Amino acid sequence: MNASSLVLPIRFGVFEINPRTSELRKQGLKIKLGQQAFKLLLLLLERPGEIRTREELRHQLWPADTFVDFEHSLNKAIHGLREVLGDSASSPRYIETVAGLGYRFIPVVQEPSRHVGRSRSRRKIESMAVLPLAGDSDDPDLEFLNKRIVERIIDTVSQTPEIRVLAHSTVRHCQYKGLDIRIVGQNLFVHAVVVGEMIRRNDELLLHVELIDAEDGAQLWGGQFNEPYSDTFAHPERLADTICVQLRRILEFNRGRRNGRAKRAA
Repeated sequence: MNASSLVLPIRFGVFEINPRTSELRKQGLKIKLGQQAFKLLLLLLERPGEIRTREELRHQLWPADTFVDFEHSLNKAIHGLREVLGDSASSPRYIETVAGLGYRFIPVVQEPSRHVGRSRSRRKIESMAVLPLAGDSDDPDLEFLNKRIVERIIDTVSQTPEIRVLAHSTVRHCQYKGLDIRIVGQNLFVHAVVVGEMIRRNDELLLHVELIDAEDGAQLWGGQFNEPYSDTFAHPERLADTICVQLRRILEFNRGRRNGRAKRAA
């Protein structure tokens, strides 16, 4: 029996999942995903916005006669899924943990890909804002590092042709936590917003960053970084530049696709 009743390919953000071929793709590139994690994603997508209880997932993913450490296996599948999607348990974009109950898929763009492809192809990313990273505001060193990384990203991405990036002085007081990115985009008059969360654990720095479409809240790109804190504090530009490479790749892809359509129209 199939783990999900979905049949048509479904696209959410930069991802597309095809139940028929058992493939998950990111911007057209196939992504390796374990069988149980793939089935789990289908189950969550089947009823976006609704809580799928752990017990329900257990019955769907592991038959009654299967001997398995369910808690460990489900946690492993959720972790693997979040890692592939560039998602975060503390600041989820796709998969939310509902304490004591289970999980739910946060609704984004979830229509058959033949429809979504048309609507997204009309959107233009010509302006963006890089907001301060969420984190521990009581740690002055972390606040300083936050500022250095955000400023570096702004300075670097602003050199991308045809992209207007808001200055750090314009966005430095903006807070992302709990806000609807679509409202943020409207207030700042930008097409996309970069947000993230920074956590320090002794000499370990955990950073989750996303580029979000301010029109519909869809994730255009997401990445998780785990770096030595002391090294990053000494050279924050290295981590910032790694993030910038990914961001500029998405922005240049968007611009190239737009220019290609313009040439065909001419």
